[in-house]
Amino acid sequence: MNRLSMPAILGALRKSDENLTGLFDYGFAPAENPLRHLGALAFLCMVVSVVSGIIAFALYDTSVSGAYDSGRRLQLDPLLLGRLLRGMHRYAADAFMLLSLLHIVRETARGHYAGIRWFSWLTGVPLMWLLWIAGITGFWLLWDARALFSLTATSEWLQVLPVFPDLLVRNFMTRHALTDRFFSLIVFMHIGVPLFLLAGVWIHVQRVSHVRIWPPRSLVIGTLVVFAVLSLAVPAESLGPADTGNAPAQLSLDWFYLFVHPLVDILSESGTWWLFLIATVLLGGLPFVAGKGLKPPSNQVRQEGRAAVVDLSNCNGCSRCAADCPFGAVVMVDRTDQLHHRQQAFVISDMCAACGICVGSCPSSTPFRRIEDIVSGIELPGRPVAVLRKQLKEALAGLSGPSRIMLFYCGHAADWQSLRDASTAVLSMECAAMLPPSFIEYALRLGAEGVLIAGCREGDCEFRLGDNWVQGRLTGAREPRLRAAAPRDRIAVVWAGSERKQVARALSELRQKLTASVVKPDSRTIDLFVEPMLELHDD
Repeated sequence: MNRLSMPAILGALRKSDENLTGLFDYGFAPAENPLRHLGALAFLCMVVSVVSGIIAFALYDTSVSGAYDSGRRLQLDPLLLGRLLRGMHRYAADAFMLLSLLHIVRETARGHYAGIRWFSWLTGVPLMWLLWIAGITGFWLLWDARALFSLTATSEWLQVLPVFPDLLVRNFMTRHALTDRFFSLIVFMHIGVPLFLLAGVWIHVQRVSHVRIWPPRSLVIGTLVVFAVLSLAVPAESLGPADTGNAPAQLSLDWFYLFVHPLVDILSESGTWWLFLIATVLLGGLPFVAGKGLKPPSNQVRQEGRAAVVDLSNCNGCSRCAADCPFGAVVMVDRTDQLHHRQQAFVISDMCAACGICVGSCPSSTPFRRIEDIVSGIELPGRPVAVLRKQLKEALAGLSGPSRIMLFYCGHAADWQSLRDASTAVLSMECAAMLPPSFIEYALRLGAEGVLIAGCREGDCEFRLGDNWVQGRLTGAREPRLRAAAPRDRIAVVWAGSERKQVARALSELRQKLTASVVKPDSRTIDLFVEPMLELHDD
């Protein structure tokens, strides 16, 4: 498979992910679709595992002789509370691994290992090793037949590495070799590694603002109910006690953590190590080869590396751009010029995704300003506001058909230039949230009878927060707001991703609505569109 074919393959993966996620929308509200909250659900499972583990540890005998009986007492608790506790701990741990793997697969399919996301990606890869170590040591603590088999098999596997002594496995081959001291080491690993895992998760999200740590309440409740039902209906049970003199002929394995043992039987000890090493290197190396054919194709030619820039003469330090930036690339710092504002925006260029969301949040990004070469307080060098206004004028000037509609669309979601016709003008944005609300009103003033905004699927914004900010601005819940005087019955939004039929349907429905209402210019509304130039330098 050559390098040139990789973008097409990754593009197909992204399309498949979008279709699968859209299919789940039929069973869940888009905002509560579990596939859009894999990371948050994994964090929830980690919390459930930690909390239930702390309670179980308080009831656990950390000795070779008492460990097995401790687990059995919980398993046979007549009130079923012990069964519930063990089950919640076990199933949450399994779900933590499953959701983490799905999270990696989905982020890979969406190309979220490239660009400014490299830090989150690289810090996430080692977490899978920590999660696996924390999980497998938990099985050892039960000290049943499964634990003995796993601990012995893992020791034999580790002995392939030169850093481990050849006699390591002998600690488990005799009845008296495994002491409480060594068992305490296993306890320490099972408790200590999750602490590193928690610290790693904190580092993992450091370059992301407005982090969605917790999934929606409905998913939290649903997940806990599922764990509770599984715990009681299919309890997590210990096998027979560990007997170093007898190896069981058959035993059940947990495929989320103990998969390594049958894998070693298939590939050999060294073969399994090579497989893990290659997989880790490939995952960790993705950000470094993203520019060499290993990045899903974008539907819009973007100005890679062109971070947003601040124009101090038009920045009044309002901090809206910093509040809206999805990656924390815009921060507020002390003023460096002679103007009397206390703060100014500053862009950390290597954290900027060039999404343009900050442009849509800036109060000076308005086409109504009475100067020809308008400059926004913050904008993208490749798509300045003055150019956007010029492109909007040119697009609307070419309309000649009835029920004229201006279509603003996210170029990362799809390319809708093919929808251009005598009644439809189209203009791409880096993100739907790059569109300042004032441009909607400006389009209506220039002759558009309706405005349609098309973006990624709801909850799946390529830049995380674009759909939230667009909805907030249009409803008046977030600055800059679409003014109350704007005719909202002539404005529509569709979160369609790359689904052409859905966008075409939204255009048709808006056009039918416009035709039915016989839209005519409202002089009162038009007068309200004309605003005085923003006084950016007033406190």
